[in-house]
Amino acid sequence: MFHAPFPILGLSGGIAAGKSFVASRLAAMGWAVIDADALAREAVVPGSEGLREVAAAFGPAALRADGCLDRAWVGAHVFSDDAARTKLNAILHPRIEALLDTRLRDLPAGTRGAILDAALWVERGIAHHFDAFWTVDAPEELRLARLMARDGLDRAAALARLRAQAAPAERALHADLVIANDGRDLAGFLQQAEATLLSNWKVRRKRTWRPTMPVPFSADQLRDVLTSLLSRGGDYGEIFVERRRAHALGMDDGRMEDVLASETFGASLRLVDGDTTRFADLIAPTFDELMASAGTLAAPGHGSPATIPALAVKVFPTPSPVAQDPGQVPLADKVALVRKAETIAREHAEVLRPGALKQVAIGYGDSTQRVWIAAAEHKQGAWSGSLAEDHRTQVVLRANVTAGDGTQLQTGYQPLGETRGFELFTDEAVTSMVQEAVRLAIQALDAQPAPAGTFPVVLSSSAGGTMIHEACGHGLEADLALAGMSSFAGKLGQKVAAEGVTIIDDGTLPHKRGSQAIDDEGNPVSRVVLIENGILKAYLQSRKTSRRMEVEPTGNGRRESYRHLPIPRMRNTFLAAGSEAPEAILRDLDRGLLVKHMGGGQVDTVTGNFVFQVTEGYWVENGVPKYPVKNATLSGCGPDVLRGLTRIGSDLHHFDIGTCGKDGQGVPVSDALPTILCPALVVGGTAEPMPSVM
Repeated sequence: MFHAPFPILGLSGGIAAGKSFVASRLAAMGWAVIDADALAREAVVPGSEGLREVAAAFGPAALRADGCLDRAWVGAHVFSDDAARTKLNAILHPRIEALLDTRLRDLPAGTRGAILDAALWVERGIAHHFDAFWTVDAPEELRLARLMARDGLDRAAALARLRAQAAPAERALHADLVIANDGRDLAGFLQQAEATLLSNWKVRRKRTWRPTMPVPFSADQLRDVLTSLLSRGGDYGEIFVERRRAHALGMDDGRMEDVLASETFGASLRLVDGDTTRFADLIAPTFDELMASAGTLAAPGHGSPATIPALAVKVFPTPSPVAQDPGQVPLADKVALVRKAETIAREHAEVLRPGALKQVAIGYGDSTQRVWIAAAEHKQGAWSGSLAEDHRTQVVLRANVTAGDGTQLQTGYQPLGETRGFELFTDEAVTSMVQEAVRLAIQALDAQPAPAGTFPVVLSSSAGGTMIHEACGHGLEADLALAGMSSFAGKLGQKVAAEGVTIIDDGTLPHKRGSQAIDDEGNPVSRVVLIENGILKAYLQSRKTSRRMEVEPTGNGRRESYRHLPIPRMRNTFLAAGSEAPEAILRDLDRGLLVKHMGGGQVDTVTGNFVFQVTEGYWVENGVPKYPVKNATLSGCGPDVLRGLTRIGSDLHHFDIGTCGKDGQGVPVSDALPTILCPALVVGGTAEPMPSVM
């Protein structure tokens, strides 16, 4: 995107939410508005290359008698056919972006700011490309009424168009500002929002579009290594260079027991020749050592040498701008943070139940990883070369609290972590996290043994997406599907879940633990719709699996470090929000379990069968939580749960964080779900069994 000398605001919103109305108000304040819908129309004017491509892709029915695009026919066609919509977007989006770039360049330097108005910035995975991203929302019934009146649609057709876009709760995860366009006066609100944007856009842009970092090896050297690597044939060659710094502190009952620091530098080489992959990793290599290793990997080959062009440097924005690099924060400040967390825990425990606190363990960690990925690929009869980079920052603070009453001990655990800098640890955030850990531990002392049986279970949004990640997400990774080790193998295009169930993996979510600018193969991260309204749409792909399935990589090729091969991995995986009020879902539960926090568990990816621990749960009768339970587990089958979901809440705000293990590798991830009703799960408990509800 052209870096204009004025702020660039991405503006979005669902159909009929009123983003054009908001854009007009900002235009009256002096902002230039570039409407992507207008550019889409310009891209297919009569006689244009865009119109010829659309006609070739969709046939003569896409054109009116006068030769213009039949927008009504195309709209009806693509909204009912996901493949057709993807095909149309592939034709239009590059042309729209080229026109958009031209419009930005044509604006005078003294422009107050530019608004890029489009409905699909989130769906296209580029909401983080702007100096700020705002989204406009309105109640669904109001949007339906507007859309039906505007386009002459019946309710079912209007609702289908609303459902084809990201839910408001998902757009809000990306947004710096959510504008409620429900009839209220927005003048003062927009003036204040504009003042904030004008005051910080330069800092935001600098952090999002970070300047390129010095590569340990020059682009010419990396090209020489790739040339040697592919000197005896191959389809793809890659150099992955990594420099990482990490710090960790551990305090147990006031004693600082761990103070660790590490720094690593290494590189790996990968050569793909048909179905064969050759790999080598080197600790702190020199250029000569890289060349020697490349020659060793190339030696078994019998093909022709590659002619690799100069490496094209690719720059990608980060979805997680960092304000305070934790690597530059003095150790004393990190120690003070850990001590403050421990003090908060002890003080809050005395308020809740004097004398109940038995142990407090606080852990802190940070990691700053810089990667450079040089690659050469043979595709469509020609070689290409690229060099991409990323700077990834992770911080986390964990509180583990133990409480007792003389007869039992119970624990409470809470983490606070994001792809953010040390600025994450505000007083409010730290206090909230630690007090929640204390609350969980002390509340568990009064919990009653969980009943055993098969019951309806309401999973609250606060429970996180452990079930989605473990019982469903792994089965949607392409390598497991290709190996037949997934319950979703061979089911693309088939109904695998209930209507309304949409599962998404998104590496572009701002500051979420699985977010980054590129994956570990140099591909830009993306938003991948895996299941849409119950239909299996895609798998998570690495470069290797995408070649086998003849699709494009999805930006999910991830590795723990330079010592590992990239494999398909989740990033931030979630069940998309529905339209029901979460309070209504709970209110209608006659008898069953409400789960507010989930723990660890086990899953069989082939069958989807799972067993998870419940760390905070409540027995519910007549829609009211009666008492907290302890020692509860949930058992079931992930695909069966997806097929049986009947109620999905509109809330989507809490992402659990963790490190996902697979094939001996661990990578940072997060997961979430809205409040949902599972009509029947097996609840394991130590109380007397109760009659099951089926």
